[in-house]
Amino acid sequence: MRQILLNSGGALVARMPAPAIAPGAVLVRVRYSLISTGTELASLAPITSTVKGDNLIEQVADLSGKATLYLGKAARNPKKAALMARQIVQSYVSARLPHKAMAALSRPVAVAPLDGPDWKCGAATQFTASAEGALSLTTDASPAGYQALSRPIAVVDRHAVELRLEGTLIDTPIGIGLLNRDRSTWLGQIVIEPGTIDDALLFEVPVGSSEVTLVICNAGAEKPGSLSLRRAEIRIVPPDSSGLPASEMNQQGWNVGYSAAGEVLAVGEGVKDIAAGDLVACAGAGQANHADYILVPQNLTAKLPSGCSLKAAATTTVGTIAMQGVRRADVRLGEVVTVIGLGLIGMITVQLLRAAGARVVGIDINRTRVEQACRFGIDAATADTAELWPLVRDLTHGQGTDATIITAASKSHILVNQAMEITRRRGKVIIVGDVGMKLERTHFYRKEIDLLMSTSYGPGRYDAGYEEDGRDYPYAYVRFTLNRNMQSYLDLIARQRISIEPLIERVVPVDQAPDAYRQLAQSGQPLPLGVLLEYQDEQEALPQPPESSRIELRGAQPAKKDCIGYALIGAGAFGTHMLVPQMDRRPDRFQLRAVVSRDAVRGSNFARSRRIATLASNPAEILSDPNIDLVVIATRHSDHPMQIEAALAAGKAVFVEKPLAIDWAGLERVRAALEKAGPGNTRLMVGFNRRFAPAVARLKEAVAGRRSPLVISYRLNGGFIPSDHWIQGAAGGGRNIGEACHMYDLFRSLAGAPLSDIQALAINPGTTPHLRNDNFVATLRYEDGSVGNLVYTALGPKEGLSKERIEVFADGEAYVIDDFKSLTRSLTGEVLWLSRAPEKGHFEELNLFGEALASGGEQPIPLAEILETTAASLQIEDLIHGRA
Repeated sequence: MRQILLNSGGALVARMPAPAIAPGAVLVRVRYSLISTGTELASLAPITSTVKGDNLIEQVADLSGKATLYLGKAARNPKKAALMARQIVQSYVSARLPHKAMAALSRPVAVAPLDGPDWKCGAATQFTASAEGALSLTTDASPAGYQALSRPIAVVDRHAVELRLEGTLIDTPIGIGLLNRDRSTWLGQIVIEPGTIDDALLFEVPVGSSEVTLVICNAGAEKPGSLSLRRAEIRIVPPDSSGLPASEMNQQGWNVGYSAAGEVLAVGEGVKDIAAGDLVACAGAGQANHADYILVPQNLTAKLPSGCSLKAAATTTVGTIAMQGVRRADVRLGEVVTVIGLGLIGMITVQLLRAAGARVVGIDINRTRVEQACRFGIDAATADTAELWPLVRDLTHGQGTDATIITAASKSHILVNQAMEITRRRGKVIIVGDVGMKLERTHFYRKEIDLLMSTSYGPGRYDAGYEEDGRDYPYAYVRFTLNRNMQSYLDLIARQRISIEPLIERVVPVDQAPDAYRQLAQSGQPLPLGVLLEYQDEQEALPQPPESSRIELRGAQPAKKDCIGYALIGAGAFGTHMLVPQMDRRPDRFQLRAVVSRDAVRGSNFARSRRIATLASNPAEILSDPNIDLVVIATRHSDHPMQIEAALAAGKAVFVEKPLAIDWAGLERVRAALEKAGPGNTRLMVGFNRRFAPAVARLKEAVAGRRSPLVISYRLNGGFIPSDHWIQGAAGGGRNIGEACHMYDLFRSLAGAPLSDIQALAINPGTTPHLRNDNFVATLRYEDGSVGNLVYTALGPKEGLSKERIEVFADGEAYVIDDFKSLTRSLTGEVLWLSRAPEKGHFEELNLFGEALASGGEQPIPLAEILETTAASLQIEDLIHGRA
């Protein structure tokens, strides 16, 4: 399917997997979606550094501050703003570092033949090259210096350059990229990590390019490295009939869109009152994206009544925002209301107020908007601030407006204070737009004005229980929820009480979106009120159907021989920032070949940045793939049993991040799946990494000849996590099951014997916000007589005390592991192991599992111990909650 993404270069149409149906959600084929000309275009405005000279560090600092400040309000999401700002800064830096390094090396040379790049030395300290493209060099230690360059290569419009490489890279990563004809701009760059190289790199050639230069440069090097290429061949790749680029790896960005309308294709389990074939309006940033297909929770979806067009319904999100502002004003028949800001939300607000029987005054600095409002029957409107009070005065006999609704967006504090001035005593000021909030006390206090915020779509917005889990608010107590506001807005359109289609001033085919965004962002003219994207059926002969939940990306790294090809299921922070980097440390053993993510954009950005071939939204799509040997599961805890079961049934090896299961039913599901797979087909590993930590390995050596049982005291200072965090809910299972399972596995590993007894006690939290299952003591005894005692608490400080401390007693000696940074023998004070940072065994567990898969040997943790540890965590959960 097609999806619009934004990045620092503008808008692009990326090919993405269609979302897979999920419980409580609705799969919709989009026909129209609304461009937010304020939020979306603000992120495309050029942001440049005003620092002069060559000091790139100062320029980057200046640019970072400006980007974060400017984009923070545009995105209305700090994490999203940070991502956007980082991409802008990275683009700025990458465009400048190479240019300076290139200046001294640029000189006219002859065109290279297509069978080899004909390398020339740059900043490399050692360099040899052959006419066939073979190359050997040692890099300097500069961060981005050019080490070698090709002679200019003749290229053809709309073609691509393919560079086929075989060789080895030692010690430090390098970048290989393409420069334009005058060597002033990167056309693309790919980072190669140390290890064996057997790759085909693809670079798109922009329209109008006739020559390019290949460059080998450092990629943030801190020390010299060695590159040896025994093969380097160039090929010019023509476009094919699909119209797709030769490489899709640069199609990265952030998702946009929050208001759409289309046809329901399928509904998930638990969805009521909506069925396939229904026409619906959809809301929600990150949900109602600019894409051919979207998956939206039921409470963010509303059926269209007869008489409401899809075009008009595509504005439902902004219409619902306007409606919530009117509801907050609690307008009564015959009252006078002023609307400050006559953009799309303001225009809809005017119509809603008129439908409610109010008289309306409006103001906007754009005279065209004022004229449009007059055509919609507004009672009075002006573009002159000085004229506003006379208009209000004449309509209210000098009393002031009953309510003022601010739908404008401005950093200025003038708007809110002007609203106070024109509002009557004991009237209301409602803030819908993003405006400055520095209030002047005089009118606010003297008139006893109520200042109210209107939160987006209405009750339920930003409540995960309502939006994601589908829990509705009782009709009798919350008459107009988010969803009921959506329904009410659509009903007003259908009954022609408000007119929306005249506000839609432009409709753009989705394939023309990049040009449309560019024109809107750079026009310098007042923006259209309403701009819709229209989704017509795709005409190109694509490699996979548009509705496919799996796509094969062009320009991916070829599959390596003799490697364990694995798929990552769940592209969250732990999977992408912990598990994959640890597996990267064994490029000879593991190769990531597929990424599966419900969040298509997050998964796509990660897959494309890594040049991964397969991108999917449904795990089932990759389980039949013979190129996938191992499935790495890093999803929400509640999903683990089902995903393990499916992977084992498909004959795949499985690494699942802890826990194995969060309830007894899930554990039984895994046990049954293991039994069904049979003893020869059960390669299952759980991420109980602490038993493999270097400090623990050294401890095991120290107590290997022990005569007495062990007494193990483990204190974990976990820190407070609110009860509404996902880890504490149905998806996470709580911190005893989700984290303390590590400790139980470590006890089992040190004791080397099965469990014989479990006891546990939790705090009584009373009326405090603390939970039993992250403030408890558990004692486990093993058949060899050893005892492990865990004190797990969220009551401790975030600073001044290490997170984890382990004390092990045996044979008159004691050993202390402090936060997995040191191991000390207490009797002598000898430090047996030391590290600057915590090392908790993530690499060691994955490395050992890879070795077991490759050799067919015993897996690092026996299945019996995995099941036992999981059962222990479940029984402790029952004990601390007083369950039988």
